[in-house]
Amino acid sequence: MKNEELSAYYRNCHLCPRNCGVDRSSLVRGICGEGAVVRAACAVLHRGEEPPIAGEKGSGALFFTGCSLGCNFCQNRQISRGGYGGERSVEELAGLFSRLEKEGAETIDLVTATHFAPSVATALEMASVKIPVVWNGSGYESPSTLDLIESFVDIHLPDLKTLSSERARRLFRAPDYPVVAKAAIERMGRSHPLEYKHGRLVRGVIVRHLVMPGLLEESKELLRWYAEHLADRTLLSLMVQFVDIDGGDDGPVLGEAQYDELVDFLGELGIEEGFIQESGDERPWIPDFTRDNPFPPAFSQPVWHC
Repeated sequence: MKNEELSAYYRNCHLCPRNCGVDRSSLVRGICGEGAVVRAACAVLHRGEEPPIAGEKGSGALFFTGCSLGCNFCQNRQISRGGYGGERSVEELAGLFSRLEKEGAETIDLVTATHFAPSVATALEMASVKIPVVWNGSGYESPSTLDLIESFVDIHLPDLKTLSSERARRLFRAPDYPVVAKAAIERMGRSHPLEYKHGRLVRGVIVRHLVMPGLLEESKELLRWYAEHLADRTLLSLMVQFVDIDGGDDGPVLGEAQYDELVDFLGELGIEEGFIQESGDERPWIPDFTRDNPFPPAFSQPVWHC
């Protein structure tokens, strides 16, 4: 993509469903909080992602600054809402992708890249990496942006946070989230059917859902919808360890009995393919992106930091 084509996307921005229409090439910022130049905090070999993403050596995870959704419980708040990160040109971004591949990354894991999609697509075209590319996002995606990245992304890793419009309004001021996310993820499932090579996932969709405190029944409703619309063509990643980034009770979301109830419920729905976090008493950690390695060493090997 040529420079003038890139600039056009940011001069009247409609990359996410917020449809701000602002000129991000000027001093104006949309809800994502970002301008027209890519910013990112770090790149690491990340072993904490789902097995098909991390593999044995870890995913080549690049954490972008800013976010078009802005969840109030985001554990990456330093970068999603706090603005931490450094500028990267498209050429430098392509170099980072190539470097991650050379360092042994199993995948290129693009964490919250929607608001930089044109630049990311151009950098991927330059880098021509041979490993699967993962679009790791909130599920809040516009059809036109999915069109833009279609030929560059191998695996979609979207969140499906809630099916409640009122809950979405309260949590991230996006009452349209359920409608938008369901449509986007169903589209991903149609365009990226599960494909394996030598027993390894090379194409497909893994849908993440985080069970939140006190909302087990809402999660069950969401899982019913998943079972009916997506279970036959995607994988589920069910997370149960909610982290209170404001310092409250950071134990497991579910007690042992509730956890067993949830596992049994998955069986009742016939959901057999995917992943579920184990419920335990260990204290969760929150990444600190001001450090060279934001994650515990067992989970992450730093490759680049802003």
